[in-house]
Amino acid sequence: MTVKITIKNAGKTHEIELQDDDVGKALKLAIQKKTLIPPERQKILIKGGKVNDDTPVSKLDLSKPIMVLGTPDKELPQKPVEKVVFLEDLKQVMSTNNEPTGLTNLGNTCYLNSSLQALFNIADVKKAVKSYQGGSNALINSMKELFNRMEKKEQRISPQLFLIMFRQLFPQFAERDTMGYKQQDAEEAFSQILSELRREFGLDDDFKITFKNITKCTAATQEEEIVTFEDAYKLNCHIDIKINFLRDGILMGLRETIERHSDTLGQNAEYEVSRTITRLPKYLTVHFVRFFWKRETSTKSKILRKVQFPFELDLAEMLDPSIKQEKIEMRDKFRKVSKDNEEVVRDFKKQKRDPALTPMEQMEEEKLKIESIKTKFRDDIQSISKVDIDSTTENPSSVYELQAVITHQGSTAESGHYQAFVKDNEGLEDDLWWKFNDDKVSKVSQDKIEQLAGGGESDSALILIYRAAGLE
Repeated sequence: MTVKITIKNAGKTHEIELQDDDVGKALKLAIQKKTLIPPERQKILIKGGKVNDDTPVSKLDLSKPIMVLGTPDKELPQKPVEKVVFLEDLKQVMSTNNEPTGLTNLGNTCYLNSSLQALFNIADVKKAVKSYQGGSNALINSMKELFNRMEKKEQRISPQLFLIMFRQLFPQFAERDTMGYKQQDAEEAFSQILSELRREFGLDDDFKITFKNITKCTAATQEEEIVTFEDAYKLNCHIDIKINFLRDGILMGLRETIERHSDTLGQNAEYEVSRTITRLPKYLTVHFVRFFWKRETSTKSKILRKVQFPFELDLAEMLDPSIKQEKIEMRDKFRKVSKDNEEVVRDFKKQKRDPALTPMEQMEEEKLKIESIKTKFRDDIQSISKVDIDSTTENPSSVYELQAVITHQGSTAESGHYQAFVKDNEGLEDDLWWKFNDDKVSKVSQDKIEQLAGGGESDSALILIYRAAGLE
């Protein structure tokens, strides 16, 4: 029985016919005939992963065109192609705006602008808001209108309607002094908006962390342990003179000493509370507890200490034994798939653009290849996962990847300036980020993100948003 296969390479589509009892080697030879790419140089991006020489063609998913990457053999005869590059094509490429939208500062509203940019970057939040239909929630309606305009990548947008609805719902953010509206805490604004979104759309599970708490009396070891469970929607990184890394600050918050009444001793006694994590969400919010109330000045002063944070966060050591082994096994499988994907990405980056294509065709070809690489990666992740990665609200492994950072400049929460830094996920580069300074948007490298660890009144990370590795 004949099998028809569609392949795409260098902006061109080819049709191949094989027999259903053929194997991968026959496919590769057929691809070579059409594209002049030798089998050893071919990168075949197809659902299900790698195509080996002995892979039966009948086992492959041929429902969609197969993307093929690779360099043709220059020694094989090729038909010379000359193509005119039209001025209109160049103008269209030059006018294409891939820069995200900035938000106008309406008077000490940088705390809100940075929160909105971070929330817009969370795929499930953006999808829920954009799909909101005919509801009576004025805040969500105004957020939908704002997100729709941001999606179109307008140069700059005034979030005035959202600001009005926000202050009506949360009057504490409408405080004024003789100079106008006061500066506010971005962490408080971010948390309030996210809480409203969770309530409206039932997004709790996407952000929910569950802790197992074990409380022991240190003075009466014979007293039975108290085991409880609690949910939270962020991890706190506590900061003192010993904390230099995010990991240490989180661990410090998982253990504390309290005083309570002991029935065994008949008096108050010291208890040790230790926490382990029994559920990891798809999206993890980490809050640097940098602000504290300073009585002398009646302000929320800032801890200026430098605390470094990773781009890949592994919480394995903080997990409860009931889930730890399974999460670690998945983490190791994920890292192997990621390593294989890096090889495909390297091959893609080495390829030169086909001069026979117009600039617009080159851009479309590149987009198609990027999408094919991402699709293959997702397929490979799905093949090793025990859950549907498109619908899960839980992290299958213990690993997270940094997606956004909200920072603060200055010495108090009620002064200074907030900014957002968001990872650029449209391409295949891991080191490109967008900096949102209200309506001023610029691209920065990963080196700049590493400098947001603090250590003074300059930009210091206040909120980190991580996404479960391998999920979108």
